[in-house]
Amino acid sequence: MSSNCVFTNPECLPVELLSIAVTNAGIIQQIKALDPYWVEKRELILYENPPSGNAIVLGAISAWSTKMKVFLDNLKWLLSLEHHRFWSTVLYHPQCMDSLVSFLQEANPPYIPMHDNREVQKLYEDVRRLVLIVFSRLVTNKESKTQWMTKEYMADILYNNFIFTIPIIWDICLTYGVDNSRHVSRVLESVFAVQPRYEGDATAAVAFVNETFKYIILQVNKDYDSDDPPNLPETFKGFSEIRRPTNSRSQDKLTLDMIKDLVMHLLDTAMTLRIFLEVYPKCVKIFRKTNFVISIVQLYEYGVPLLYERLQEVGGETQEVSSYVDAARAELVDCFREMLAIYKSAIFSDESNVSTHVEDFLAVMMDGLSEKLLIRDYHACYPVHEDLEMLRQVYPDIDSVKTDFILQAIYSNLDEPIPETVKHNEALSNGRIETIENQEAGPSTDNEIPDNIRQDSLISEVKDILPHLGDGFILKCLEHYGFNSERVINSILEDNLAEHLKKLDQSLPIVPEDPLDNHFLETGIQRLNVFDGDEFDIMTRDDVDLSRIHVGKKKSKYKDLKEMLDDKMDVKQRIDIYSKYNLVCEETAMYSDEYDDTYDADGADGVEAPPGAEPDDERRPFVAPRVLQAARRRPQEESEEESEVEEEKPSSSERNRLDFCSNPEEVRARREANFQARRGKGYRPPPPRNVDVVGKPKGQGQEKEVLHNRDKKEKHKSSRANHNRRQGAQWKRTQGLVPS
Repeated sequence: MSSNCVFTNPECLPVELLSIAVTNAGIIQQIKALDPYWVEKRELILYENPPSGNAIVLGAISAWSTKMKVFLDNLKWLLSLEHHRFWSTVLYHPQCMDSLVSFLQEANPPYIPMHDNREVQKLYEDVRRLVLIVFSRLVTNKESKTQWMTKEYMADILYNNFIFTIPIIWDICLTYGVDNSRHVSRVLESVFAVQPRYEGDATAAVAFVNETFKYIILQVNKDYDSDDPPNLPETFKGFSEIRRPTNSRSQDKLTLDMIKDLVMHLLDTAMTLRIFLEVYPKCVKIFRKTNFVISIVQLYEYGVPLLYERLQEVGGETQEVSSYVDAARAELVDCFREMLAIYKSAIFSDESNVSTHVEDFLAVMMDGLSEKLLIRDYHACYPVHEDLEMLRQVYPDIDSVKTDFILQAIYSNLDEPIPETVKHNEALSNGRIETIENQEAGPSTDNEIPDNIRQDSLISEVKDILPHLGDGFILKCLEHYGFNSERVINSILEDNLAEHLKKLDQSLPIVPEDPLDNHFLETGIQRLNVFDGDEFDIMTRDDVDLSRIHVGKKKSKYKDLKEMLDDKMDVKQRIDIYSKYNLVCEETAMYSDEYDDTYDADGADGVEAPPGAEPDDERRPFVAPRVLQAARRRPQEESEEESEVEEEKPSSSERNRLDFCSNPEEVRARREANFQARRGKGYRPPPPRNVDVVGKPKGQGQEKEVLHNRDKKEKHKSSRANHNRRQGAQWKRTQGLVPS
């Protein structure tokens, strides 16, 4: 590479579109700004951990320091390159990204103490700082007006060249997130904003973490001396898919080193995800989508306790590993805490979607209640009732049913008494009074006893879960447990009812009270009458409606049928209704565009206007129906003789013409007369039609009629002969000729 060139970009083009003029032996060449031509031949070494332990070889620290100074010089040289040379080295140097990633992979996590040597500590911190600066430069698309690249091109080279991946991002979080959280947060914001495809990769990575948590649970629960599967919850999927290793059973048992590897992996993963949630809060959607809360709850319930048991079984120096288990427990609790903190921060900052964030907060809390241990430790570190009280102050419309359920679920698993500040009476959505009670059930007070409607509601709540119980038995249990349906259901399912309740018949119904007994207690009057206490009981009521009482036989409204028919009051009341359907309309301009005005023209129908109609009358003229029109006019073609006949018989003809249809008797008479006339003198039947299809012998030609008959027979043969057997058989059945 020749060094006799000066970077110029007068048009301020992006680096992917820029070409630089280079002179080699007097020849000017145009080289792209991003090209292997700009990569220097320099050896970029990998990072190594400093030697540690009691048995350190003499001179090992000095050798490591010398090698890491070369690594540090390489970082300084990389940062000193111009924009196009820097990116060309990152893209085309085969050792550049490997050198950077090697430090992230070998760097000390926060839970491991620093090296004792001061010189090693200083050199490590210098390398650590420069590596972070290099990754910060990798997400910076514009360094000056002349040295920049478009964000679209930058997104492609970061993703396609694996400059940033989810493992690299998580290693950055673990290495720098504790003491450089703001800087790491800006880097991650830039990466996910420039390339949205990293969110899909993060979703797949979190799903893989869930599988690793399952693997840890299986390793500590699997008993290779037994053929039965481990005792895990039904919600835990995949435990039956793990195959038994092919080695001997004695070698399959967990050793201290294996347990330490599991614990270190658990601690490293939990801390990484907790820092990832802290520095990039938007990833909470990814964790919700992959059910991460359920995964850590199950790991905390079925994995962490077994880790302690396995450590006790293997024995030996387990204090260090036990401390790592404690740290992993704290990180899992903090992961749950960070997810809730993200929603709390959104509730206080975002005024438009407060209700949505509150529901998300409660949903995460409900997911944490699926098991006992995690929510118990979380409540010990961060009291849940304080968070709920704070949310209630910010958002008064919070769902009190969910908050009370969360508090009851938490305190039902605690041994300490419930604080007085937590005890509160709130009216729930079902209308009953709910209180958080102690373990011992006491007698209910008068203000806690619900009315009949609330009592039926509580009974129905219990019967929805336990439909085989009787209403009377449920009522007795509710009275004993202070009308708390949850405690009744829980006591019945766990079979820890009080002794006097266990002796009762569980199908006991509710026997309603006798109203006569209440009447006697209220009035002191004892009467044996079915009408006692009804609405007409004048002995005990002062507000009896006397208008509804009639003494003696009630007189009918009408004396007889004629008087009832003569009463026209109902008809008069309906005059207004029928007046709307009058045929004559007095209003003007009532015509529609769709009105048929065929017969409205003068002379079109041959009917004279009715007498009294004026020519300028805007109303519709009177038009006679067509049937009546024939009665008013006679055809002009009639002869004088026919007119005389019509004059002789005006009544019958006029009456026949008024008919809407012909008289059947007359039609039959006319047909009979025509038939007799055809049979009389001069009648000749029509000649028979030629239906010959045989014709002349073959070879002599055929007549046109024969060909026509053959064609007709071919077309219609399906309706004759053997082609209508089904129709003929059906006709025979209808006539009774063939048994059906």
